Amino acid sequence: MSNPHGITEPPIDPLADTNPSLTIRPVELGERPLPAWRRAVGFISLLLAAGLTVGTALILASPAPTPPPALPLPTSEQTQPTTADATLVATPVPAEPVINVSTGDAAPLDPQVVAALLNAPLAALNSPSGIAVQRDNLNPFTLVPERARSEVIQYDAAQGDTIYTIAERFGIKPESIAWSNSRRIVQVLRPGDTINIPPADGVYAQVIGSKTIAEIAAEYKITDPYIVLDSEYNDLFGVAPDTILPSGSWLFIPGGIGEDITWNPGVTTDESDPARRGFVTSFAPGDPGSCGNVDNPGGGAAWVNPLPGGTYVRGFTAFHPGIDLSAPPGTPIRAANGGVVIFSGWNSWGYGNTVVLAHGPFLTLYGHMSSIAVGCGQLVSPGSVIGGVGNTGNSSGPHLHFEIRNGNIQTDPLVTIPNLGL
Repeated sequence: MSNPHGITEPPIDPLADTNPSLTIRPVELGERPLPAWRRAVGFISLLLAAGLTVGTALILASPAPTPPPALPLPTSEQTQPTTADATLVATPVPAEPVINVSTGDAAPLDPQVVAALLNAPLAALNSPSGIAVQRDNLNPFTLVPERARSEVIQYDAAQGDTIYTIAERFGIKPESIAWSNSRRIVQVLRPGDTINIPPADGVYAQVIGSKTIAEIAAEYKITDPYIVLDSEYNDLFGVAPDTILPSGSWLFIPGGIGEDITWNPGVTTDESDPARRGFVTSFAPGDPGSCGNVDNPGGGAAWVNPLPGGTYVRGFTAFHPGIDLSAPPGTPIRAANGGVVIFSGWNSWGYGNTVVLAHGPFLTLYGHMSSIAVGCGQLVSPGSVIGGVGNTGNSSGPHLHFEIRNGNIQTDPLVTIPNLGL
């Protein structure tokens, strides 16, 4: 093609690069070099890459950490914790600085002292008495504070229980237990007997017949029936004092008072020694007037009135295991049969000054005396003076409380001596 300007263009090479902006080629002489900042950035990038490479190599070349030693498996003797395991196990701890309060200087704490403190039983560190309570670290427990009960519970009497020990265990008076149960337990409490335990002192009574709440409260010396109605121990809120409760239902009378209780001290008889004719008897062991074990040779055959001229005022019942004969203070009391003195002195079961005679398998008891005229182990004959009428112990006036027992079982004295009080 002709050029109108007369300029001849070189021929186009089909293999030539037609986009020189994308062509990579060395800088030729006369061309401008790269700026300095670009070269610095490239150099720093090379240094960082080299540092990362060296750090990775050092990590890979370091040795693996040593694993902790395995704990030994428990042997068969260690599978069951014992009382000896109850103390705390000391863990080694570094010595910590402590401050001397007198100088203000810091001093290290001996590690052996730390170990000794950690090995001490926990209760011994906390108990002012120093008596340690052994605790099993494998079976921890929580101490729950005692809370007041709000209902009557049942307790099964165990061997060796008495009304006194049960009352002490539950924090109430013995009379409250006696008034809340069959009066038979006052005479004989047997292992396995189920005992009503009231939540507080008072009477847990079963309603017999048609009685209003006010009448029941008055029966147990409570003048305000709302003490019973509003009590948290009874579900009677909104009930009126003249409401008649169904016969057979149970009601707790807080602070209620029942009849006087004459307690039954323990009696033991040893029949193992034939040389002693089979009877070695003790009455209320541990009481001030108890004579301990006394040879019991047996009694006479004649029964006599222990208080001639006395007035019969109260008879034998399930809760009053004897009879009461009134007479002026000091009136002579006589032995109801021949026997031996096995108790002479003060009785803590409510009888006051008391004499107990053993007559073979039978015992006679003389309570509330003003004076005592016989001593331990003394043999007496029927009609012998043993003391005087008094008003000691749980007594509301001068009288003789007289019992006849077959072993430890109280019997009605009128069956044996029909003319008592006549």
